[in-house]
Amino acid sequence: MTATAQQGRFTLVLPPGWSRIPLGTGSVAAVRAVVDRAVAGLDDRRAVDVRRRLHQLLSEQVQAARAQSGVELYLPTEQVHGISVPASVVVSLPPVGSDADPMDLLLAVAARRPGAQVVDVGGKPAVRTEERQASAPLGESFAETQAAARQIVHFLADPDDRSRYAVVSATVLESTAEGGAAVADAVTELVDALVSTFRWVG
Repeated sequence: MTATAQQGRFTLVLPPGWSRIPLGTGSVAAVRAVVDRAVAGLDDRRAVDVRRRLHQLLSEQVQAARAQSGVELYLPTEQVHGISVPASVVVSLPPVGSDADPMDLLLAVAARRPGAQVVDVGGKPAVRTEERQASAPLGESFAETQAAARQIVHFLADPDDRSRYAVVSATVLESTAEGGAAVADAVTELVDALVSTFRWVG
């Protein structure tokens, strides 16, 4: 398990086999390192194709995460017991106005989102939501494969510091193939365990 911090504002413990991609300074080098690990051991011809495609996918994820006020992106880059982990996690630090109270934001989320749950993360209040999107093809490279997506979002605040507000958004793919739901259930539990390690710094 490895701890990662964003600008000294929070820490989060990543499971084995996950990689951190900062969405500011260092993102290019981090993406390159992930791609290098992925193509290690491949023959030259395959490595070129895999490198190009993976770099494109990661770059798209980085841009999408930045659009969410994301500061860090976490991805599983190693298989677990021979199974790829179909998930990604983005930590965002949305700006909060000087006259806004993050605790009020949590209450609003809990009141307006169906199925929202109030949970405890590191002794601080948080709200957890989960939504499921309909299955769709995964793209040209997986034309025969359909997958739904689970969106698990944790909204976190600190009642002792009104400047602290974070959103941890996870996307978990759920294959329509046999066993897909069981894998997605296990990954969802893993995501919840990851978020449970979130701690504000200072």
